[in-house]
Amino acid sequence: MKTGSKFLGLCAIVGCGGLAHAQVWQPVRVDLLAPVSLVTTGGITYAEYTWGLGGCEAVDSIGPLIRNGSDFSFDFDIETETGVVCPEFIVVELNTVVLGALAPGDYTLTTTSWGMPVATNTFTIPTNSTPMLQPIGFAADGSFQIQLNGVTSVGYVVLQCSTNFVDWTSLSTNSVGEPLIDTSPVLPGCRFYRVQILQTVTPSPG
Repeated sequence: MKTGSKFLGLCAIVGCGGLAHAQVWQPVRVDLLAPVSLVTTGGITYAEYTWGLGGCEAVDSIGPLIRNGSDFSFDFDIETETGVVCPEFIVVELNTVVLGALAPGDYTLTTTSWGMPVATNTFTIPTNSTPMLQPIGFAADGSFQIQLNGVTSVGYVVLQCSTNFVDWTSLSTNSVGEPLIDTSPVLPGCRFYRVQILQTVTPSPG
């Protein structure tokens, strides 16, 4: 529990005895907060979370991810402010947790709030996961299209090509879900593709 600095300054001026309500941040246990998806693509497993915050709520801390063998845990600490009028709005936030390259097998992800378990998800890593890049083929205009598989809040956005695995050229930029396009694929020899990962979107505490 932490006391706001504005409240401490007010106490120094008028004295705390004259105040009916203290402005205080109190922990809120987020029951049933579980990942909305667990995705394995390109050999990497991700867990996606989404949650809503009311006008007087804020994130105190998120994480870290803790692994013990095949068991993972991930913590969300959310607070609510008392003694004030709360604005009437809800902010939806999301977080992508990278569990990493996992060997085939069964795993458990336990979500906690202030150190207490609130949800448990079990998942299996198959022997062959879905490829990250899957060719769609040639379009009517001659362009070559590639489908990128991934999760929404990870920024796989830049398609690059090479003829020698050394020199890479950026071709197109897009978000996950839409095909990536090479508009001039007809060249002598082989043409190789990769995707540059720009960023993982993670909200800051508070």
